[in-house]
Amino acid sequence: MKDIKKLLFITSVLAFCSMVYELILAQTLSAFLENTVLRYSVTIGLYMFSMGIGSLLAEGKVTQRPVLNLLRVEVLLTVFGGLSVVLLFGLSFLTSSRLLLSLAAHGLILTIGVLTGFEIPLLVELVNRQKSESENLVLGWDYVGAFIGTLAFAFGFYPYAGLVTASFFVATLNAFCGLWLCGKTFQKEAETHSPVFILNCRIQIFLALLIGICLCFSAPISEYLIAYYVK
Repeated sequence: MKDIKKLLFITSVLAFCSMVYELILAQTLSAFLENTVLRYSVTIGLYMFSMGIGSLLAEGKVTQRPVLNLLRVEVLLTVFGGLSVVLLFGLSFLTSSRLLLSLAAHGLILTIGVLTGFEIPLLVELVNRQKSESENLVLGWDYVGAFIGTLAFAFGFYPYAGLVTASFFVATLNAFCGLWLCGKTFQKEAETHSPVFILNCRIQIFLALLIGICLCFSAPISEYLIAYYVK
């Protein structure tokens, strides 16, 4: 029962992270390309669409190894989510093309959405192994996490932390969820003893340290990026 509660908590945290990533990207797009209403509307629409695509793709063999594949997803979300704002600033330094910047941002939106869509079937599979008919529980906690993410972005991250710090902080949460998967909770699962799983754990540990360092220096990184962009 304790493992189920932990999995449901992780579900809400992961939904929180993905929602905040998308809102960060929407705000970054509106800062670069104006038209805030359009940027937020398209971002949320693409996010929901790509989540559906991810859920459809996460079938068959993918859900047969839920721990390994969920860890892979967290590794990728740590990278794409945590570095999303920095990547867009970097691209804006390299080119003044609004089209390229828009394509890159929407590519990130789709990527994060597809990866988020992968999470739900994998989490359902993990919870089902301990409690049957648990889809409603997973979806319920997923929606709760997403709702909390919208509030946290609107009332905390955006007005007080800033986009760069927020992206690093949320990526740190993603990384810790990945590290939790590397722990002893699923020690009985055969897939956790494979060389591929161990390799992904090592990658996740490295990314957690890297993102943690970036979070510590997020204020000067943000100031540098904004100052360079203003020039």
